Formats: sequence, C-alpha cells, structure tokens
Amino acid sequence: MSRFVSQNITNIKPVIESISELTGECLFTINKEGIYIEGTDPSLISKVEFLIPAKTFNTFEIDAEESVGVNIDSFAKICRRAYQNESMSIDINSKAGKVGLILESDFKRNFEFTLLSTTNFSIPQLNPKYSTFIEIDSKIFRDIIKDMAVIGGTILFSIHKNNISISSEDYTSKALAEISSESKSIKKFEAKTVQRSKYNLNYILSFLNAFAVSDYLKISVGGSKLPLKLEYPIGEEGRFTLYLAPMEI
Repeated sequence: MSRFVSQNITNIKPVIESISELTGECLFTINKEGIYIEGTDPSLISKVEFLIPAKTFNTFEIDAEESVGVNIDSFAKICRRAYQNESMSIDINSKAGKVGLILESDFKRNFEFTLLSTTNFSIPQLNPKYSTFIEIDSKIFRDIIKDMAVIGGTILFSIHKNNISISSEDYTSKALAEISSESKSIKKFEAKTVQRSKYNLNYILSFLNAFAVSDYLKISVGGSKLPLKLEYPIGEEGRFTLYLAPMEI
C-alpha cells in the first residue's frame, strides 16, 4: 500500500483537472522519486505527462514500486470539491484494487474508487529531438491562445529567427498575434530554422487551464513532423507536459 499526503494542493489540483479534459484514464507509476502520471486521448493525438516529485508531499510512503490505472475523471471530480486550505491524502491499495482520497480541514471527507487494470494501457514513450525552443510568460501565451479561439478551432505557428506568429482563421475571419524574441514576455528564444505547423486548438486550451502552476511555459516545436511539446515546470523538479500531433497544413 502507498500513502501520500500534501498540505498544499495548489499545484496538483489544476493539473489533474486539466488532464481530465484530455483523457479519462491515466497510468500512475510510483517509485521513491515520486509519482509519474501519463495518459493519451483515445485517438492518440495527444499525450500528457505529470511528474510530482516525492518531496512535493509532506508524507510519501511506498511499500514497493508499482504502476496502477486510475480513472482521472473521478480523481478530478474530487479535486474540484477541494478547498484551497485543505490537505489531501492519497491511499493506493493495489491488492484491494482501490484508491482512497481524503480531503481534510476543519472536517474530513473520504472518497474511494476502483483502480483500473494496467493492461488497458498502451502509452507510447516520446523523446523527440527539437531545434526550436521558446520560454514565454504563461499568462500571456494563454491569453493569445484564447484570442485565437474566438476565430477558429485550429492555430498555425510560424517561427522565424527573431519572432513567432500565431494565427487562426475561418472562412470569414482571421486573428494574428506576433511576438518578437526581444519581447519582455519571452525568457528564452532559440530558432535555428523556419518552422510552420498547425494544431487543434481545443487540446491546447485544455492544457492551458493549468497555467497558474508556473510563471513560464516551455514550447518545443518540430514543424510538421514532430509533435508540439508544451511544458510547465513546477517547482525545482516537477513538470506538466503536453505532446500534440500536428495537423496537415
């Protein structure tokens, strides 16, 4: 049995809720380093990864390394019921096939749901090699993407040596945002080649719902052949990552 207690779920709650918008089931891999959560949407267009280091928790106890399947929708529904000042305890009993969640402040609330079989999961391992890296203010990027969503359901990234443009259009309308590499919102900008790639906007919007967990967003772009990689660094070692397959331009 494994048990984890966090007195501050500020950086856990929004990520779990964001993941639940992208997939309903996730694989939790637990070892002495922490909890690694991964999952894909049914069409395999996207993959999410959430690394929670062991030191994030006030209590981190494991009997052995293990992987368990978790209904992330159920997990997210409970997270949505949590108050900011509540602690969360996670008890995983793989022998009984159960996971228990306890929310506690002045009173205690107990929840329990069934674990999923790990045979249900066939999750690809991704490690693409990128040549374009951008770090941008997470709130500004989220606002830009929400601007694009007013117009259409897809976005086009055009990256040049000294700037990035993000656009969206439908039959009658178009939106365009241009950001210089010298912008105060840019922390890092490395672009060795011109890149143009198109993506489904809804997946990105779901991921960006967790924008408050990090001041900056890391963007890795590989054109039309590699998935878009968006990553929020969380603390010193944690991270929340989305891989999204490109669309045909």
